Amino acid sequence: MRSLIVIALSVAAAHPALADDTTADADAAALAAARKQKKKAKDEAKRKQGDTLEVHGRVFARGAAAKEETALGAGAWTSELTLASARIGVDYQWREQLRAKLSYEAAKSSVRDAYVELDLDHGLRLRAGRMKLPVGAIEQTSSWTLPTIGRGMVADVVADGLGATGRRSAMELRWKSKGPARPSVTLAVAQGVRTAGGQQPGLVDEGGGLTVAARVGVEPCPSYRVAAVGASRVVNYGSDVARYWNAGLELEVDLTDAGAGLRLWGDAMYGTSHLGAATLGDADRPFAAAALTAGYRFGGADSGARYVEPYLGAGWFNPIADRKRDDTAEVVVGVAGGLWKRWRVQAQFAYQNAKALRPAGLLGTADVNDRQAVAVQLGTAF
Repeated sequence: MRSLIVIALSVAAAHPALADDTTADADAAALAAARKQKKKAKDEAKRKQGDTLEVHGRVFARGAAAKEETALGAGAWTSELTLASARIGVDYQWREQLRAKLSYEAAKSSVRDAYVELDLDHGLRLRAGRMKLPVGAIEQTSSWTLPTIGRGMVADVVADGLGATGRRSAMELRWKSKGPARPSVTLAVAQGVRTAGGQQPGLVDEGGGLTVAARVGVEPCPSYRVAAVGASRVVNYGSDVARYWNAGLELEVDLTDAGAGLRLWGDAMYGTSHLGAATLGDADRPFAAAALTAGYRFGGADSGARYVEPYLGAGWFNPIADRKRDDTAEVVVGVAGGLWKRWRVQAQFAYQNAKALRPAGLLGTADVNDRQAVAVQLGTAF
């Protein structure tokens, strides 16, 4: 040990510039960290004391080719270039008491989110406006956060075909504790929907109705979130308006802050739907669904750092759980890369398998068929 110290002192004495450079680098790093912390504290104090207004958005440009087999037989490969998303939004906050959010999707000419949120103290928040139902880990996660291109077949069927998830005119009350496990409880009351698209208008006695959803979650640590959800929903499926129920489990894992790159989202759901009534004349027939999305990120420890993230997804949907040969499944593989939280490019292959006895209109206005698809997407967020 003594000889090592002597050697180190000799090197420092012989090369004073090297020692000076090392000290300067350490000082610069410490100064940069102090400035960053000071700016963060200043921004936080400003947010608590007054008004803040943030503008954000994203753009997704996509090229895709697909081959689909319908009841008429196998089709040829078709391709298209699309503007998948061009979203702009504003987020206003007054101190920590009042928040308002508005986002508009120019690519589809539609308002996505538009709500007001009020802090009621003691961990309670009241939100009213247009928002997502508190159901589904994959559905509630932003398309920018997910590594995949889109949310997958199961998420689309549950949202568009069943009306069990998605955006609605709603009111939501949420309680979240800052204690151990960070438990949270969310209750939402929303307008019922038509599976052909759009909200179900009118009063309850005129064929309209309300959907009620509840979510209970825990967060044992920042990297793990688990929740149980349940809902009683009103759906207009063309020939009738009826009430159905669904329940599910959600899982979200993000180990990137812990030094590992794994990110995962999982959903399992069971309940009743109009598919049994429409297909077999029996409204009590249940459905079952499961979906998983996972990626492993290399790099991208800081915003703007380079990263690569291979990913995979899998989904299974059984429209009538106790009936054979009517289920559908999907497998997705791909890779994403770019500058973390700045821009990314994604390449993806997806395969769908749909059994012969599947009901028509699983996507509300479209069917789920055997399908192969290849897609490349370039996106940025600000």
